[in-house]
Amino acid sequence: MRYRIEARSGYLDCSVSGRDTADDMREFLHAVQAACRQHGCPKILLLIRNSRVIFKPEDYGLSSYVPDLVSPSCQVALLGDSNELHAAHEYIEVVARQQHVNARAFRDEAAALRWLQGAPEPERRYRFARIVLLGAPANAGVYALWDDEELVYYGRAQGGDVTIRSRLLDHLEGRLSATRASHYSWELCEDPAAREAELLAEYRRIFGRPPRFNAAS
Repeated sequence: MRYRIEARSGYLDCSVSGRDTADDMREFLHAVQAACRQHGCPKILLLIRNSRVIFKPEDYGLSSYVPDLVSPSCQVALLGDSNELHAAHEYIEVVARQQHVNARAFRDEAAALRWLQGAPEPERRYRFARIVLLGAPANAGVYALWDDEELVYYGRAQGGDVTIRSRLLDHLEGRLSATRASHYSWELCEDPAAREAELLAEYRRIFGRPPRFNAAS
């Protein structure tokens, strides 16, 4: 494993190649943390190249040491040099958010830097694929399904056995309508039915109709 950590204007540029094990990741992230303290910089561009694809959150330390390494001001932009690494990073991002780690997966460096530099961004959406859905919250709330740039469905999860994650998986596996989607987004809330009604009313006010798959259901 080889890694490089350099201070840039407002962020740390951190890259690693040949990272194959959880121990490699631990060594690298501890070095990143030391650099953050040295430079007083909580914004991190994390580029992983030529490395084994890891889908286990524990191999990123999310269930053990990472929550102790980061502060609320930390931002971590995840970049990979392959589609497989990006898919893994999307899943890790979802799990990281549940551990209160402010991490985001990106496909290109320019978008990652815009986020680190505080530029406005659109509502966060996640790829509608099983490996990413498995990291969705097991909580009550509302969710939206997207077909590229079109919002096509609003739904709710009341809690208990019916969670945002379980409802999204029901859509994916055809147990609920609106199975055609490219991305999803979600919001935790105390009263999912009321929040879903608010979102549907706002959509109708703007477009004069409900979302496509809400109208069909």
